[in-house]
Amino acid sequence: MKRISTLFVAVLTLFAMTACNGASGTRTNVSDDSSPTVTSTEDSGEVQERGQITVWIETASYGWMRDVAAIWEEETGNQAEVVEMTMIDGIYKIALDGPAGIGPDLLTAPHNEVGDKSTQQLFAPIELSEESLSLINAQAIDACTYNDELYVTPLYMSSNLLIYNKDLVSTPPDTWDELIEIIEDSEFDNNGDGSLGFLCNLGDFYNSAGFLWAGGGYLFGDDNTNPDDIGLDSAGSVEGAKCIQQLFNLMPKGMGDRTTANDLMTGLFAEGKVGMIVRGTDVLTVLDEAGINCGLARMPKLPNGNVVANYSGFSGLAMSEFTDNPELATEFLNFIVQDRFAADYFAQSQLVPCNQKFIDEQSESNDIIKAFSEQIVYDVPMAKIIESNQTWEPMNGAMGSIAAGSDPQEALEIAVKQIQDNITAMRAGEN
Repeated sequence: MKRISTLFVAVLTLFAMTACNGASGTRTNVSDDSSPTVTSTEDSGEVQERGQITVWIETASYGWMRDVAAIWEEETGNQAEVVEMTMIDGIYKIALDGPAGIGPDLLTAPHNEVGDKSTQQLFAPIELSEESLSLINAQAIDACTYNDELYVTPLYMSSNLLIYNKDLVSTPPDTWDELIEIIEDSEFDNNGDGSLGFLCNLGDFYNSAGFLWAGGGYLFGDDNTNPDDIGLDSAGSVEGAKCIQQLFNLMPKGMGDRTTANDLMTGLFAEGKVGMIVRGTDVLTVLDEAGINCGLARMPKLPNGNVVANYSGFSGLAMSEFTDNPELATEFLNFIVQDRFAADYFAQSQLVPCNQKFIDEQSESNDIIKAFSEQIVYDVPMAKIIESNQTWEPMNGAMGSIAAGSDPQEALEIAVKQIQDNITAMRAGEN
């Protein structure tokens, strides 16, 4: 947030107020919402400036961030105004509020926005200390880096997991054959409308992408950096799509509608009718409240022996390009990634921290961290180049066509043509 220093004015005001008070050694603070606090002691003649930054943080992390900001203020004298704001709203508002000088210094952002927002000059590079970098999961640092610059300080990671009802499925499937065996168990027959053994919103490409990657497919060439090489209709992607179609044919028909599938499967699972679902850990609170005896596991393998490689995401705090306080904002980022705050972050947010020490210590004793540790090594981070934004709708359309019975290869070829056209139009609009 752009700020205009008022140090000189503050010192003069302080002198006048001290003179009026007539009290030797009296400490007087003069501050406003947008300027540093200047503290002066008449006996010593010292003037100490205390800074303030503004942080936009999403709801799940809000309570924890306020707690850490209070500790930071207590230990350093600096202040962080913590404002609750959804990630989507923050990403949208920074483009307007940043240039107007009323935006934050730091805001929540996902790693897959770093290419777009750094190119638009909305996010500034972050220079964490070497010590801080060593505390954070290396995969998270890599995902949040673009053109050799770190643009998001990672706080938590996300991935789909296999969530199963322990009362219905004693052991989660490791192989494709084991998965199909559970699905086809008569116990899960849904009155003739498919099976309730396994449900996944495969119509949403975020959830189905991992099947393509495990099949041997890819999004873009050169480790998702070359948008001129699209691999979504490659032989490997087609093999993965065939597995997706097999699952569509085994699930209830309603699971083909990506707009309602999440609510449908979560509701049925909460009723104790479903053996397994594929979701993120955000649904665990609802399932616990419903009294479901949940287990967590990595995804099963495809027939080729490859584990379904879900999309992974890493989110944290980005620095606004419009901040007037990059040094103080960086100091705050170095502060919040310390090991001592990771356990509280997990306890309050139920999100998996990117703190490597916490992951290592909890990977055997905590079911969530254990499942994450086993799955994340197979996952593919969402692409962070601008062109990846052009893939979602065509691929959602392809998954819908596959659910309706279309040939997987034809559906993927149509989607790739749409993506190519979208990228061409995007580039033409930039010129």
